[in-house]
Amino acid sequence: MISVRVPATSANLGPGYDAVGLALSLSMRVSLDRTPYPSVEVRGTGAGLIPSGPDHPAYRAARFVAELVGESAAHFRLVQENAIPPTRGLGGSAAALVGGAVAANDLFGGQIAAPDLLNIVCELDGHPDNAAPALLGGLVIGTLTPEGVSAVRLEPRDLKAVVAVPDFAVSTTAARRALPERVPHRDAAFNVGRSGLLLGALATGEYELLRVAMQDRLHQPYRSHLVPGLEDVIEAALANGAYGACLSGSGPTVLAFASKATAPRIAPAMQAAFGSRGVEARSWVLDVDLEGARVEPPGEVPAPSPEPALKGG
Repeated sequence: MISVRVPATSANLGPGYDAVGLALSLSMRVSLDRTPYPSVEVRGTGAGLIPSGPDHPAYRAARFVAELVGESAAHFRLVQENAIPPTRGLGGSAAALVGGAVAANDLFGGQIAAPDLLNIVCELDGHPDNAAPALLGGLVIGTLTPEGVSAVRLEPRDLKAVVAVPDFAVSTTAARRALPERVPHRDAAFNVGRSGLLLGALATGEYELLRVAMQDRLHQPYRSHLVPGLEDVIEAALANGAYGACLSGSGPTVLAFASKATAPRIAPAMQAAFGSRGVEARSWVLDVDLEGARVEPPGEVPAPSPEPALKGG
């Protein structure tokens, strides 16, 4: 059985809508083997919210790879051992797609080259902001073109990611419907300028620029009604020393960047801000995952133990 560990991801990062994603030190393991009939088992965090049949995203990705390499009759036993909270804006579906594709490719002898595998997982997910960092690790800026994915990978150093994960889901469909068909030119210009600053700050380590660089006018204002307390949580992070903060993906998780020194006080402050709105949440201090998806020996995914791991409102 082939086992692949895949990190969670945070997409958008404020102004970088549908283009920027970051791999985080929270993971799932997808294990795959050939069997006569399809079999899918999901264990761990949110197991009841994840499909347990052939429509599981990792299984679909494995079948897609099998078709490409001429193994269209192949069926699999798939086991997902999960520590990524599903439906919370942390890229769980994309991670599963990546895990299934990487595991199937390894199972069939690695016939698909790395650049082609990147194109496959980004096409299956629909955009590269989650799938690319889940596969490659680090911070990835990417876009889909008619020729495939164009992407740049960076490795932010000396940076902690604090996530506050509330105990409710935001429907991806509802989040997309909340966005307007058109936006004012001044708002588009606002985001373009800050997107450039965001990437420059993360590339050079000038993290004090992130407070401005992570401001957004293209998606957070339109989705804030879906995440009670969003602005309060972002403000709590900034007030306690965060470099910058934003909605993670389409939410409801809120992500803040911080130094090693300030992260431990930012996590409970973000959690408390959710709690003041009557929302129970967990908060974790995570590292940037620089490895991405990798094949590992079979076994259980250890329980995540970021510092601190807090529960309650």
